[in-house]
Amino acid sequence: MKNKEYQDRQVEATFEVLEAIEKVPVNHFFKHKVLQRIQAEQHLKQPIISWFTPQFQLVILLVILLLNASVIFYSFSNIEETSITNIMAFAQEYALQSDDNSILN
Repeated sequence: MKNKEYQDRQVEATFEVLEAIEKVPVNHFFKHKVLQRIQAEQHLKQPIISWFTPQFQLVILLVILLLNASVIFYSFSNIEETSITNIMAFAQEYALQSDDNSILN
């Protein structure tokens, strides 16, 4: 029984303390001022690597894509000329070219 009475007194004391708390007057523009300060601090912070912005990343990506496309175009346009030249050189080296229709050279 003593425990229950003690708990009831503690609960009542807690409610009395809560009722004794007075309302604190706050400036009407307090929230506005705090939000302005937060935004000002956000604008002051610079990224660690400021040159690595999304615009810069996009430009670098486009440059790399253009380089890759030009290399692929150059290599495929050069293959036909190189293969024909290599075949002709191989045929001349081993005397595979003949002007007559004879099977025996």
